[in-house]
Amino acid sequence: MPEANYIDGLRDWARQHWPGGDPGPLAAEVIAADGSVRRFLRLTGGGRSLVAMANPGNPPENRAWQGLAGHLAGLGLPVARVLAADLAAGRFLMEDLGRGSLMAAVQASQGDPEAVAGLYEPVLALLARLQARGADGLDLALCYDGPELTPEFLLDQEAGYFLRELVLGAAGIEPAELPPGLEEELGAVSELAGRAGPRGLVHRDFQSRNIVYEAGRYGLVDFQGARLGPAQYDLASLLQDPYVQLDWGLRQRLLGRYLELRGGEGPFDARAFRAGWAAVGASRLMQALGAFSFLTRRRNRPHFAASVPLALASLERLLDDPSLAGFPALAGLVRTLPARLGPHSFDFLGELL
Repeated sequence: MPEANYIDGLRDWARQHWPGGDPGPLAAEVIAADGSVRRFLRLTGGGRSLVAMANPGNPPENRAWQGLAGHLAGLGLPVARVLAADLAAGRFLMEDLGRGSLMAAVQASQGDPEAVAGLYEPVLALLARLQARGADGLDLALCYDGPELTPEFLLDQEAGYFLRELVLGAAGIEPAELPPGLEEELGAVSELAGRAGPRGLVHRDFQSRNIVYEAGRYGLVDFQGARLGPAQYDLASLLQDPYVQLDWGLRQRLLGRYLELRGGEGPFDARAFRAGWAAVGASRLMQALGAFSFLTRRRNRPHFAASVPLALASLERLLDDPSLAGFPALAGLVRTLPARLGPHSFDFLGELL
């Protein structure tokens, strides 16, 4: 749909459902959707600012988003309240959580570790609550592409995604060049990650771009992929986030602080959490690397390519963990990938998949 038609259509629909009646003229600002195919408008009028979202043609994802918004709000978590919805058309009108993000706030801190730690403290508390209470009363039917992060799911959607999109795709490595035993190792890492405990509700994209931050207030977005899984997953997304590149020592400090906060929310096996930390983190980073390659090469979003070297460096560091010492083929491959990713690795292929 042409941009002007999309804006006018969504704005007109929002005006019809504006709380309190017709607000008069609405100023529309397109909000970048990052890696999503959904489209967003910030609409201002009638003395307030709201956000309209359009996601036509994906009823399962829309049902998941709306249902999970209500579920998370019921836990006291800061998600946007849905004010109007048309599931058939894939249109929603919601509260405006703000323009800023945790990523931008961290970047503005200019590397001050105490300021950064202060920004993360409330986020860790939100995550501890999500992990402790999120699975209670959850309707698993909302989890539109599977209710749980199983080893099989992780092998296909994370390790396999990494192999297909980054290794064979962007790096151009031929199947015959892959180190012996690599596919077995990817399966074993996925098994370790998928069976890691303790379990809980996983947001699945809990990173700095998806945490709204404005004037000291936080909000959570992009939770439509939530499902059950290893509790380490969301913290790994947050602390191994290539968008902000936290100092390694600060990552360990924040990990320890999360464990304290999570322990305060109720019974929790911190030892099991630490035991599964490296495997889950490695799986999550492989997912991110596959996504960065896919979005750059197939969706023409070249800014994601800049995150690949940073994510590879974090993955290499995690693979040095003693718990992952039995994966030499994967570790060796990751060490060689920067040299295989040349200037044309992320050329847009024109394939809008």
